[in-house]
Amino acid sequence: MLKKILIFLLILLIPWLISIGLAQVDHDDHADTMEVHEELGHDDHDDHADTMEVHEELGHDDHDEDVDHVEEAGHDDHDEDVDHVEEAGHDDHDEDEDELIVKLTPEAIKLAGITFLNVEHGRIGRTVELSGEIGFNEDRLAHVAPRFAGVVLQINYRVGDYVEEGDVVAIVESNESMNSYSIKAPISGWVIERQITTGEFISEENSIFVIADLSTVWVNLAVYPKDANRIKKGQMAIIKSIGTDNITTGKIDYITPIMDLRTRSATARITLSNSGNTLRPGSFVQATITTEASEETLVVEKNAVQYLEDKSVVFVADGRNNFTPVEVVVGDSDDRLTQIKSGLTEGSKYVSSGAFELKAKIVTSNLDAHAGHGH
Repeated sequence: MLKKILIFLLILLIPWLISIGLAQVDHDDHADTMEVHEELGHDDHDDHADTMEVHEELGHDDHDEDVDHVEEAGHDDHDEDVDHVEEAGHDDHDEDEDELIVKLTPEAIKLAGITFLNVEHGRIGRTVELSGEIGFNEDRLAHVAPRFAGVVLQINYRVGDYVEEGDVVAIVESNESMNSYSIKAPISGWVIERQITTGEFISEENSIFVIADLSTVWVNLAVYPKDANRIKKGQMAIIKSIGTDNITTGKIDYITPIMDLRTRSATARITLSNSGNTLRPGSFVQATITTEASEETLVVEKNAVQYLEDKSVVFVADGRNNFTPVEVVVGDSDDRLTQIKSGLTEGSKYVSSGAFELKAKIVTSNLDAHAGHGH
């Protein structure tokens, strides 16, 4: 009986023992598998790390090579660019200096009318500009009238004719005596007015002719209050007829003592010779009057100063027919001289005539140079 009970218990225990054994086997297999995976994972990690190290080493070498290549190339290009710019800038500077030097042959100098003077001390006259007009010399203007009233029988001259002193200009029959008498020119001059016709009755009050001696004329200049105290008798004036090339000089010989109520100006009068009849009464003029002189200072001829590239320059020569514009600081000017404040010294030789031609040559050369570069 006991034997049967043990067999029965054994039968019941066998499945349980089998299940425990299988569980232990699965656990051992899983552990072995984990070890294999861990070992494989470690190897993969090591391989990956090794790969990364290889890449990093290769990348580092490539990076160093690229950087060295770029830096070397950039340095070379930069040096070449700098050298090129510096060389080009230096050449341009030299070219600019050369462009401002005018080289002429002795024949060209003579043809251009170039002359020289030395910088010296002088006085600059201060001037006043006055406008006015040319008028008749009223001291040489004759109004011709009959001595007796009568009828005009004959007229010998017309407006525009020239008559000599003593010439018979008309014949009139006296209304009192019924005799005819001659009317003669009191001065030599031009007939500028005629107020009679043949058969007309005239009286002693009629001015039948006006004769003007135009060998001299008056220049009447308007002097306004702002200039009145500076204009004086005896001052010299340069007079230009507006619209013509006529330029002459004269001296103020009279100034009216009062202001004209209509124009609010005084009149300064200059008497000018007009032997060639080039000064026509009624023409407008502009006068430049020197009123006073400055202290002595360095001066050059006014035409010697030219404006080049927005600078005042005076041309000097080096003795080898090379002309260079020297920048100067100018002061006051009059009709002939210009003050030099700096840039030249006393005794320096400069171009007094022909400076404009030298400037024109520089300007023309620069234009040609720019055109050649396609600007």
